[in-house]
Parts: sequence; structure tokens; C-alpha cells
Amino acid sequence: MGLRNRLLAGFFALLVVVAGGAFGYWWLGHGRWAWHDCLYMTVITVTTVGYGESLPGMDTAPYVRSFTMVLLVFGTGTLVYFASMITAFVVEGDLRNVLHASRMKKRMRLMKDHFVVCGVGSTGRHIVNELLTTGHRVVAIDVNEAELREIATAFPKGAYTFVVGDATDDEILGQVNLAAATGLAAALSNDKDNLYLVVATRQITMTARVIARCSELNHVDKLKRAGADAVVSPNFIGGMRMVSELVRPSVVKFLDEMLRDKNESMRIEELEIAAGSRLDDVSLRDADIRGKHGMSVLAVRASATAGWEYNPAPDRKLRAGSILVVMGSVAQVLALRKSSEP
Repeated sequence: MGLRNRLLAGFFALLVVVAGGAFGYWWLGHGRWAWHDCLYMTVITVTTVGYGESLPGMDTAPYVRSFTMVLLVFGTGTLVYFASMITAFVVEGDLRNVLHASRMKKRMRLMKDHFVVCGVGSTGRHIVNELLTTGHRVVAIDVNEAELREIATAFPKGAYTFVVGDATDDEILGQVNLAAATGLAAALSNDKDNLYLVVATRQITMTARVIARCSELNHVDKLKRAGADAVVSPNFIGGMRMVSELVRPSVVKFLDEMLRDKNESMRIEELEIAAGSRLDDVSLRDADIRGKHGMSVLAVRASATAGWEYNPAPDRKLRAGSILVVMGSVAQVLALRKSSEP
């Protein structure tokens, strides 16, 4: 039973004791005492204030003192339980939650270049884990607080915060500073909810990259027309994975082991070269990414709309806006990303 439910149970138990005590005095006195006087006697008995027997003639009424002793035992016990629940509610319950929520909101207001993940179920949980593993800032939204806190426990040093609530609620979505976010993953189980998230996000920002989960393939075009940069179908991906396991098992094993290796944390990552950075207007040979960062450049393209050049030649010129696909550890990727910034 939760703390809030225990508090309510204690309150109703105390209410029953007080009401039962007042009725007991009235019944034992055969109606000679007013209801208000019976209630007053019950309250001063349960609270043990020690004012004495306030009902006239109660010392001669049969069974009244025996009833008072029983009321003292049960009433005092119920009152102590209720008081302890109030203390726990204030110290461990709402007060802690309010302080935690306040810290979370303050942190989210200051966040920028972060990723928002809506839904931490079977799909969203893996998205959050990978983002945190690769050193990104993440804000997660879900109705399941236990799942959100479990992630926080698994990544105590990660730049992670969360909001408990329905991601399709505009008030909840407004807390995550979408305008300053790098991207949003709509990973809810319902395609209609993900469609709403895409539309709501595009009303706030046109620059954030939006990726949507889709169960039905016939909804992919709708999500893209609504503003999603890409749509991922777990069913389709699962089918393609099974085919890969059948025809290219070594490649699949290599990628899996690379992602699961906790010691190396190797990743295939992308980064864009900014104007004025150390990598702007230099060749791959002069950039010496392999020598300085220990990383392999797998592909290059001149812009987000240009084609890929795989295994680029050493004299390949890098310019502002060029996109590199590299393979290296998380630390190596972060170091190279800093050098690609102005």
C-alpha cells in the first residue's frame, strides 16, 4: 500500500473511532447526553488531554468507564498511527517529490542541445540507455515513474532528467524545453499518439530532429508528412534483423558485440564540421583523425543532401557542412566532436 493510501486509511480509521466513540457514549447514556457533548468526550479521551469525565453522571452509568478504557486503547493507537503517517507523508512523500520536481524543472529550463524521449517502454528504454551511454543529455517522459527512476539509478552520473506524465499533454510537453532540444524520439506504443507528438513538436521547433516509432507501415507516410524526419517500425526492423542473421551472421555479431562491449564502448557516429573549426578546409591527411584521435573515417559527404563517399581518399578536402561517419570509442568521438566545432 502506498504512503498516500496508508494516510487515507489512517484518517478513515480515526474518523470511525471518533464517530463510534460518540455514538457509544450516547447509547450507553440512553440519550441523556447531547451528541456534541458525546463527541467532545470522545475527542478529549482519544487525544488524552486529561480534562476528566465531562459528561454529567457518567461515573454512575453502567459500562461507561469500561467503554472509555477500550476507547483509550483503540483511539490512542489509531491517533498515533495517523500522526506517524502525516509525518511520513511530509518528510518522505510529497515534500520530497515537490523538491525533486522543482530541481528537475530548474534543470530542464537550463538544458539545451538535449534529446527528449517520449515513452520509456520496450523501445524508448533502449533509446535512453544508448543516448546516456554515448554522453548525451536526455529528458524522458512517461507515465511509469518506476521505469524513469530505474534509469536514473542505472545512470547516476548521466545528464538525465525526467517528467512523470502523459507526453501528449501539452502542459507536460511544455516542461522539457523543446525549443532548445536537438531532437525528440516519439516512442509511444500508439501511432496516433506519436503522430500528435510530431505535430506538437513541429509547432514549437522546426530545427529539432524528430524520430517517430510506428507499428503500422501504412502510417509511415502520415508521420513523415506531419514533420517526422524519420520513422522507425520495430516490426520491419525486426524482420530485417532476422534476414541479416540468416545471410550475414558475422556482421551482425560484430555490430552487437561493438554495442555491448562495456569496456571499449565503440560506436559508429556522425559529426558535422562547423565553419571556423580545426577541420574546416583541410584534407583528411592533414586532419590526421586516425593519428590524433585513433579513429577510422568510414564515409564523408559534402552536405546533408549530398551522396556518400565511402572509404574516402587521404586528399579528400573537408569543408564546413561536411558530415563524417567515424568509428571509435565514446571518449574519442567526444574529443573529435569538440575539434569539429568553432
